Amino acid sequence: MMRTRLIRAMGTSLVAGSMAFSLSAHAAQGLYSADDLMDADVYDSSGEEIGEVANILMDDNMSVHSLVIKTGDVLGMGGRDVVAERGTFTLRLEEEGDNEFDDQDYEVHMEATQDEIKALPEYDESWWNQTSDSLSQAWENTKESSRSAWEDTKQATSSAWQNLKQGVESMSDDAEN
Repeated sequence: MMRTRLIRAMGTSLVAGSMAFSLSAHAAQGLYSADDLMDADVYDSSGEEIGEVANILMDDNMSVHSLVIKTGDVLGMGGRDVVAERGTFTLRLEEEGDNEFDDQDYEVHMEATQDEIKALPEYDESWWNQTSDSLSQAWENTKESSRSAWEDTKQATSSAWQNLKQGVESMSDDAEN
């Protein structure tokens, strides 16, 4: 009877958990065209145009890591390429125009002021190497932390099992006496 209740409780938990996973896995997500995002106008926090998207940088998970924004460009001359990391901007579909399937027009809106945008890192080889090294180091740290957590979990589980086993043996010895 106890076993039946345990199986039912576990079954209910598994069904509820799989439903929650199913709902989150199928939640509506935006879908954006990288081709249409290239050259999109970029605006600062006050709504003033500051440049356009020059490049889209992806991480190992094929997620957007950053946008490279060409700022201060006048007639194709001058300007500076700066890096805006994911989380510092939002992407919006332009309200004007047809915005058909194969011709979407996007706007990128920064959460930064003109002065904060001027302080963004410049997109160059130095930035690339430093960021690449930082991401590699972060991954190594994550792997090491995961490995350590796994070892701690195995050790705690083994210890708990040994304690339980000794407790049962002790109860068995007490019952025999």
